[in-house]
Amino acid sequence: MKRFIPAIIIILIAIVSALRTCWGGDDSLSVKQSNPDIPVDKKLTQRIDSFIAAQPPVGSLGIMVYDLTADKPIYAHHADKPMRPASCMKLLSCVAALQKAGGKYEYRTRLYQRGKIVNDTLQGDIILKTQFDPAFNRDSLYILIGVLKDIKAIKGRVILDMAFTEPMNHEMHWTLGDLKVSRMGLIYHGFKKMKTEMLYALQGVAKIHVTNDQIVFGRLNTRKSKLIAEVKTPIRNPIEKALRNSSNINAESLLYILGYTESRGGNYRQNGIKALKRFVSEKLKMNVDSVANIDDGCGLCPDDRLTPRLLINIMKYAKEHRYIYAEMQNGLPLSGTDGTLHDRLRKPHVVGKVKAKTGTLTREGGISTLTGYFTHTDNHLIAFAIMNNECPVMDGRWWQDRLIERVLIEKE
Repeated sequence: MKRFIPAIIIILIAIVSALRTCWGGDDSLSVKQSNPDIPVDKKLTQRIDSFIAAQPPVGSLGIMVYDLTADKPIYAHHADKPMRPASCMKLLSCVAALQKAGGKYEYRTRLYQRGKIVNDTLQGDIILKTQFDPAFNRDSLYILIGVLKDIKAIKGRVILDMAFTEPMNHEMHWTLGDLKVSRMGLIYHGFKKMKTEMLYALQGVAKIHVTNDQIVFGRLNTRKSKLIAEVKTPIRNPIEKALRNSSNINAESLLYILGYTESRGGNYRQNGIKALKRFVSEKLKMNVDSVANIDDGCGLCPDDRLTPRLLINIMKYAKEHRYIYAEMQNGLPLSGTDGTLHDRLRKPHVVGKVKAKTGTLTREGGISTLTGYFTHTDNHLIAFAIMNNECPVMDGRWWQDRLIERVLIEKE
């Protein structure tokens, strides 16, 4: 019996190899996850091949198309080749943040008071406790300070309890202007800026007598302090902006909350990158070193790399978790309608049928990527990832749009 075991192993390897070839050579997802009872549209595979032959793309190309309903791959071309994702990197940041924080998570920026008010003077302290809210701005601060209407002077301290004190800086490979400082929430400007804004809010807006020296960095002691006001922002807000409008600031801010959950010490942004890698390895069950290089959370860094298969697995993971998929559906641009797809995929049979994240960089010869969902004619939900590198941006967009309009979504 033992002499037959090697032969059996060889036969099994051959069967697996044949299945992999059927779905695109070396590019298939785990066969054992597939549902053999649900067929996929094999003609779609042939149509994609024909399109690529007739319209060969400029530069390098990576594609994967996956039938989520059948849990089977439909097409793959260089699906395991790490490529520059541009803003499709935001998909990883958003899904990982939702997995870690939950869809109902809210950023809370709170104002506390301790001590007594004697003749309109606070004989005690005011404490501002911040988290990582990228939407916290001057108006938010003025709302909090507005509750101090019975106070005309502060004799104690104004304590800024900030999770981090240094401003968000450029990633080393970003170019000047990548970080839109004017669009950043106050928290991401650092302690020095927050101190200046707090001083003006108290003196200039609330007309409270306080000096610059009274405003200090410190930590909240909740046992001796009373919560008097707070501003909340749901996590869906920065995620929606990162997906629909491709906001780099909002995507980068997600690294901070991820980093906080990874470790309470050190650099939150760098810890956030570690959290993204942990998500890939532990939740997506992929070898990070083989499928990704992650230097930021938004895709601006030209050294970022993701494989088409990794992007598909991100979309697959999102679909498998209801609350994550709900936020993806809420945030992703809709073809020919809004966000970064408002002026793309406008053919009548495609408008409103594709939810996808765009990615664009003019560096490194041009980068254009597109990853999303659509419903096929058989009512199967399909995920796709298209990555054009070393290709002029407009050429890449044209190629992606034609593939979707002429092949992936058929005219009725």
